[in-house]
Amino acid sequence: MPWMLFVAPTPTPDGRSAEDLYEKRLTWITDEMRADARARGCRFHRAWHAKDGSAFYALAFWESREGASAFFEKWRIEAEPGEQSILLEGDVGLVPLP
Repeated sequence: MPWMLFVAPTPTPDGRSAEDLYEKRLTWITDEMRADARARGCRFHRAWHAKDGSAFYALAFWESREGASAFFEKWRIEAEPGEQSILLEGDVGLVPLP
């Protein structure tokens, strides 16, 4: 499965800021969740908030859609309000994944 970019413009329809969406993950993501993601084929997942407050971003690489779907279902992870998922094509750069 290719890379996926997730973008949630902020403030969200329910009033949350980009930093709110980011900070939610500081305590929400547990060691158990990380281990389960790795076991299901997640090889990269990082999240950021734009300094200007305009959006929340996450970038992920899963070995399969099935693994990603099973993970999101188990942990009841739903898209943030207004979030878009963008499937990225190609793979060129300076340093590959280990």
